[in-house]
Amino acid sequence: MQIVASIISLDDVTKVEDVANILEFRLDLFEKIPQIGEVKQIKKSKIITVRKIDDGGRFTGNEEERLSLLKKYSEFADFVDVEFNCDEIFFDMNCRIIESYHNFDATPDYEFLKELVDNKRGDFFKIATLGKSKEDVLTLVRILSEYDDVIAFLMGEKFAFTRIMSLFLGSPFIYCHAGSSVAKGQFEVHEAFEIIKRLRGER
Repeated sequence: MQIVASIISLDDVTKVEDVANILEFRLDLFEKIPQIGEVKQIKKSKIITVRKIDDGGRFTGNEEERLSLLKKYSEFADFVDVEFNCDEIFFDMNCRIIESYHNFDATPDYEFLKELVDNKRGDFFKIATLGKSKEDVLTLVRILSEYDDVIAFLMGEKFAFTRIMSLFLGSPFIYCHAGSSVAKGQFEVHEAFEIIKRLRGER
């Protein structure tokens, strides 16, 4: 289990480095994109994410610029997060790939998600969908129970518990924030750390 802290500034690094195993650089949310050297010198494992507006991000450049940014920073990262429908970049990265699917309107049925995972090209597959019902929870439980290397949770405050639940069903990562949430239902990194410790019976 790895705790991922989504950061939106270099100042966030010092806030979370005591408990976060991995830093997700949400470059689309940075007020000013950090220099390569600034990212390279940070010793924590890194995920590079540049999310476009259609996928819940704020990157306003064109797709060629976005993919170029991902590739450039992938040379100094452990992972890049690439959308599942972004075909041309999957075999052009210098690190491992988290292939991601986001749905801000609903949670598709099991068969739809199963097909996505069965056809994954990345090292991990990430599913983040809007939760609306108990059936949505059961769909994710089934996916997590049947597959390895899948990160899956429901978005929304009401379904924040699925982020913790997923860890106990084999999800390798939990995504948290460093003080400013980048998604509804996301836990602050220290809060998540304490919850996980208690559930494991640790002091």
